[in-house]
Amino acid sequence: MAEVARSERTCVACGRGHGPETSCDTLVREADAVVSAGAVEPGTGPAQEEVDPLVGTRMGSFRLVRRVGRGGMGSVYLGEHVSIGSRVAVKVLHEHLARYPELVQRFHAEARAVNLIGHENIVSIFDLNAAAPRPYLIMEYLEGAPLSAWVGTPLSAGAVVPMLAQVCDALHAAHARGIVHRDLKPDNIFLVKRGRGMPFVKVLDFGIAKLVDASMPETMAGIIVGTPEYMAPEQSLSRRLDGRADLYAVGVIAYQLLTGRLPFPDEGLTAQLVAHQTRQPPPPRSLCPTVPAALEAVVLRTLAKTPEERFPNALALRAALEQALVVRTPPPRVAMPGPRPASPPPPGAPRGTPPVAANGGTLLAPVQVLLQPGAQPRPFTGSDLSRGGVFLHATGELPPLFSRVQVVLPLRTGPLTVTGEVVRHVSPEQAQAWSMRPGFGVQFVSPSPTLKARVEQHLSGAPASPPPAPRELPDDAEAERILAAHAERLGGEGTHYVVLGLSPDVELEAARERARELWTALSAVRQRPLSRGQQARLEAMLGRVRDAGDTLGLPLRRARYDARLGNARGVARCLEAGLTAGQAEVLRREFLAEHPRAVGTARVHFLTGSALERDGQLKRALEAYERGLLLDPLELEFQQRRRVVDRALGTRGPVARNERARFPGEGTGL
Repeated sequence: MAEVARSERTCVACGRGHGPETSCDTLVREADAVVSAGAVEPGTGPAQEEVDPLVGTRMGSFRLVRRVGRGGMGSVYLGEHVSIGSRVAVKVLHEHLARYPELVQRFHAEARAVNLIGHENIVSIFDLNAAAPRPYLIMEYLEGAPLSAWVGTPLSAGAVVPMLAQVCDALHAAHARGIVHRDLKPDNIFLVKRGRGMPFVKVLDFGIAKLVDASMPETMAGIIVGTPEYMAPEQSLSRRLDGRADLYAVGVIAYQLLTGRLPFPDEGLTAQLVAHQTRQPPPPRSLCPTVPAALEAVVLRTLAKTPEERFPNALALRAALEQALVVRTPPPRVAMPGPRPASPPPPGAPRGTPPVAANGGTLLAPVQVLLQPGAQPRPFTGSDLSRGGVFLHATGELPPLFSRVQVVLPLRTGPLTVTGEVVRHVSPEQAQAWSMRPGFGVQFVSPSPTLKARVEQHLSGAPASPPPAPRELPDDAEAERILAAHAERLGGEGTHYVVLGLSPDVELEAARERARELWTALSAVRQRPLSRGQQARLEAMLGRVRDAGDTLGLPLRRARYDARLGNARGVARCLEAGLTAGQAEVLRREFLAEHPRAVGTARVHFLTGSALERDGQLKRALEAYERGLLLDPLELEFQQRRRVVDRALGTRGPVARNERARFPGEGTGL
């Protein structure tokens, strides 16, 4: 064991002193690496092969064919079904860790977290055996390579952003269910080739993922939770975490892919943690000038030291990454003494052609910009007008990056008001180096065909053909039949339960399944030749189904929704599905702030129910508890008392049908 421990302290890729579980900023995997869902092991040649006693044994219905990866908690094997030959990845907990109940619980939590998320960009787990002596997971087998195979050489923004956008999609799904990954790194992002498009991303290893506010063990002596090179400052300081800690890790990965190195290449655990907590990374463009300036701004914001300074969620980060990819960045030029004036129109240019700015873009003056709602518009000189945005000349304080502004463009065909987002700042120093003026770039938000056509007309100086009007189709009879069948439930103002046709005490999984069924059935109508009115009705219905499924299928969102409906049995379902006491208390404070008079009246009903229960009048006690919970549905003590009376009476409520479920705080006086 001593020889094994010493060998694992040296990286086989860079020769430095860190173990195989630590990602290396110079690590480029060999082309013949064997890969699977969960780990990568470089081909080391016959001389370094070791005999694995588990190869050839059976785990459930699968025979372990070969080991394809090894990590801190377990090894991953290629498994084949003994009768039908289907292939899976089998993740087996290391034998020396199986005796620790906390680690076995964490192994189980990985399967539970992945199952709760259920997203296409997250590796699927099919089965679990948590029993001694060797707990294991059965996972989908992936053929491809981890993102760490591309680490070490700068990649283009066009290659990096689409991959990270998929990572953001996976994180959004996890965070929406209150799950934080906490160990995101290139080794845990797997790229699968699908057709001729971009690689398809699978996020792996939720082994230390944590349900927000869940009271499960986080650490054991001698075990570091997370990877220091990618760890957000608040995580290494043991502060409260949310999804923005994962976004910090995405920022580190983006920095590493774009520049070819980590933001802090310091050696040693302590040096890494201190660097992330206290130092600012070098700007990516100082290491790799080809990184777009707008993308650099996104990465640096993601690496902010405090969560409040980062993007609020994974969808916002994805949008910023994609917008940064389409922002035009002028190439560096030789420094000039000062900006040149606008050039006159070339000889023979059509009358009315807009003047050309020094940096080659169309000059617009003045462009009225509303920087904040309710403020007075400010005039700016504009240049670099395109169908996607405009650059505005400015000195002094610039509007914040990613803020929304209203822009009135003085086009030849008349003023045009558009909504834009500030995606780029150019400082005076950068402006001098690039022979342009300082200012800020504005990206148009969802530019319409009319906007694009009028900008094209302005740039060309010639009349532009208006976009062809879409051909109006008649109502499709079969689509109308399907839409009419759903119109009563999906076209009105009913609750999410009405939309999905479910009872208020439906289980969360049943609500999710019903939403999926409805979404699939309605989405099929999109393939039919719909009239414009039918398209609008269909999209409205799909929106209602999506909102209903997202609300009723997630404990935190559903508990807030059910509280406002006074649906105590729906709240009980959320408690059964994992809503914690801490989460329920936060929601209750929020609810009572909106209904300050509810608590007093509810308390009277609760006290009445307690007296009736002590007197043996259980039916009347249950009625009193129901009346109180109608007013204060998140009161956990009386949710529990109602459950006890439910069980005693044999009432067909959600708790009576699942008597083994425990509410948070049961037996603790909550």
